[in-house]
Amino acid sequence: MVLRITFIEDCHNRWRFSAAFVVFLFLFSAGVGSAEVIYVEPGNSIQAAVNNSTAGDLVIVKAGEYRENIVVNVSGIKISSEFENPEDVLIRTRDENSSVFQIKADNVTVSGFNITGSGEVSNVWVSSVYNVSGSSNFSKMGNNSSNSNNSSNSSNSNNSNNSENASLEQASSSGPDKPTYQWDGFGCPTAGICLEQVNNCTVENNIFFENRYGVYLQDSKNSTVLKNTFFRNGIWLDEGCGKNLLINNAIEESNLIIGAHCWDNIMFQNRVSNGEGISVACCGGNNLVSRNEIINCSNGIDIYDVQARTILRDNLILGCGNGIYLTFVFDSRVYNNTISNGSTGIYLREDCHDNELSNNTITTSNESGIYLLDYSADNRIYNNYFNNSVNVKAENTKGNIWNTTQSPGINIVGGPNLGGNFWANPEGTGFSQVSNDSNLDGICDLPLQINGSDFDYLPLARPPFVTGVDLEVTIGMPEPNNTSDISIEIDRDTLNLGTMPSKQSTEQVSKPQVLTIRNTGKSNVRISAEVSDSSDAVFSKGIYISSRFWPDFSEVIANNTSKALEIELKVPMNYSVNGTKKGSLVFLAEKV
Repeated sequence: MVLRITFIEDCHNRWRFSAAFVVFLFLFSAGVGSAEVIYVEPGNSIQAAVNNSTAGDLVIVKAGEYRENIVVNVSGIKISSEFENPEDVLIRTRDENSSVFQIKADNVTVSGFNITGSGEVSNVWVSSVYNVSGSSNFSKMGNNSSNSNNSSNSSNSNNSNNSENASLEQASSSGPDKPTYQWDGFGCPTAGICLEQVNNCTVENNIFFENRYGVYLQDSKNSTVLKNTFFRNGIWLDEGCGKNLLINNAIEESNLIIGAHCWDNIMFQNRVSNGEGISVACCGGNNLVSRNEIINCSNGIDIYDVQARTILRDNLILGCGNGIYLTFVFDSRVYNNTISNGSTGIYLREDCHDNELSNNTITTSNESGIYLLDYSADNRIYNNYFNNSVNVKAENTKGNIWNTTQSPGINIVGGPNLGGNFWANPEGTGFSQVSNDSNLDGICDLPLQINGSDFDYLPLARPPFVTGVDLEVTIGMPEPNNTSDISIEIDRDTLNLGTMPSKQSTEQVSKPQVLTIRNTGKSNVRISAEVSDSSDAVFSKGIYISSRFWPDFSEVIANNTSKALEIELKVPMNYSVNGTKKGSLVFLAEKV
């Protein structure tokens, strides 16, 4: 095996290093018999380096500013900044009607660049209504191009991405002198990076600033978009994209869109804020939208005309007009999502049917927790936690199922049986909050009429004995009853976890606070916990009790004894929703 290292200065000078470097650098190209490392210096052309590469080569771009459009027709190469730090290498488009990078070959990686200026930036909806704001560290780059150090003459293909398919024309809505980009739907539109009918490509650790599209995939499969930062542009998967991974991206003032006929894509742990959220268009399926944070967007997750199973799970949606918006959707699964501070939590319309909604927590919605419209029927809605002034609105719809069969299992409020939903309101007078549970099975004695002939026949009740501590404000003293079989006391009313820094690169852990629980009843009891938030999910996702995540916490306390517990809050890295957070920690006792 021979590994060559090449510096691009004038596309002719090359220095080859001996085999002493082979083992060290082979990590970049494992399995390749001959590989070349090509360096691009400021003042020279990335396109020239790409044209000069072969499969297995590594193109390393040194720090500086470059102005060009790059077409990649060589498969199996990696193009990256020298230290893979996107702040070091700024690439501005030379032709605003072409993508900065147009990838037309398989197995290509683009990593570590700051990419800007391709196409007119789309306007997006930005909310300030719901008072949930995410902060960003984006700084607007200047438009001074006096240091455009790149040659544009190295390849005729350099500016040929799609200029023949795009035109500029005056748009009356944009003013008499402002051109508007037009695209005919063929080839790549203007994007920071466009993947055109390729497989197994990777776009990683880049910054995309004010492009029409940040990353655009056209009929591309098995590719990964990972750990990128987007400002005023986002991610768009066009028709026919499948089995792509979109993971750990941050998108500010834009959106993440899965287009028509897209199958088996995964959107995982992305953050979308102050834009249009995540959308999934028609005619595809088997897409997974999981563990994303969507904050202050027009819609959190919007799905239209999807008739094969799509899964929305474990997402945090705050301050969005509609948390989850389903239109003409069949057989999808919506569960374990936390939705708050929006207009409507979950909205189903236009004949949505055979969907399953379970284990969702929907609170503080201005209009309603769930809204069903236009003949949406045969949806299974159970084991959800609703705490809104209006929990359900339903128009021109009936025949939905609001409970599952009663069966043993811990329900969403910690009760011993699965059944229907927990119905609360902020005033504490919700159906589940005031209804009797005479046999202590965690199910209210009476059903709840939802609308017309629809009932929740098994509405959830709180477990028989509950005492709580507010994590910020006093919520009231427990009422001990020493003559009862089950009675517990806690040693304080308020638990203040202090002040913690935001936007940290590592997880932050609060100083442990000791809370003592005393069993004042006649029987031994098993203690479990429930955490709820009144703003975002920082408590429900971060409270640990004696080193255990709160859903996993369980302790047996003998009668007339006490137990000291350490309460900690773990704040995830890069958490940026500042301000005082409020929530509650509730302990539940059952006889053992």
